[in-house]
Amino acid sequence: MRRLTRNKLSLGLFGSNCSGGLATSIFPGRWVASWENNLALAQMADDAGLDFMLPLGRWKGYGGTTDHNGSSFETLTWAAGLLAATRDIMAFGTVHVTAINPVVAAKQMVTADHIGRGRFGLNIVCGWYQEEFDMLGVDLGTHDDRYVLGQEWVDIVTRCWEADGAFDYPGRFFKLKRTVMEPPPPSRGAARARCWSRPAGRATASSSRRRTPT
Repeated sequence: MRRLTRNKLSLGLFGSNCSGGLATSIFPGRWVASWENNLALAQMADDAGLDFMLPLGRWKGYGGTTDHNGSSFETLTWAAGLLAATRDIMAFGTVHVTAINPVVAAKQMVTADHIGRGRFGLNIVCGWYQEEFDMLGVDLGTHDDRYVLGQEWVDIVTRCWEADGAFDYPGRFFKLKRTVMEPPPPSRGAARARCWSRPAGRATASSSRRRTPT
């Protein structure tokens, strides 16, 4: 089974869960993000020896003539479906930490990781498109606050995956009591290494690199 490591160039496909993919175009042959197309693409990539499939975290398209990314699949369930239908390739979930409770997300990701026998990966984003989050009733707050929240989110998910028993978390944005997570990921040690993040700001990036390998 292939694994992503920090010392290896890994090749994969990005954004196939969204209509148009990464191309803002009205070209008739642009990517159609149907489930059938995503499944066929993942299986082709698996057979070709590519390392991963990485989705865009998207809740609403951009409108206009193309309505770029106007149709999209939610990423954690998308990843679980692809993992069930492939052998070796990793499937990532791209998670907006501002929109999803970390304990709920940790449970969903553990489920996907068991489906894929250790092939699930996590891409963390904090969000930027306020119109998208207005639809969810979420105030993104200030830039700096989003990344403080993001660090708490990462800390909690990591504790869920690694703790042997119940734990409390008295954070600024999350206050948890007697939190437990069973079953754990297929490999507790490997779970942290499969977590990718995109921190913003030098101080936050430095903190994230110290505490969560990317």
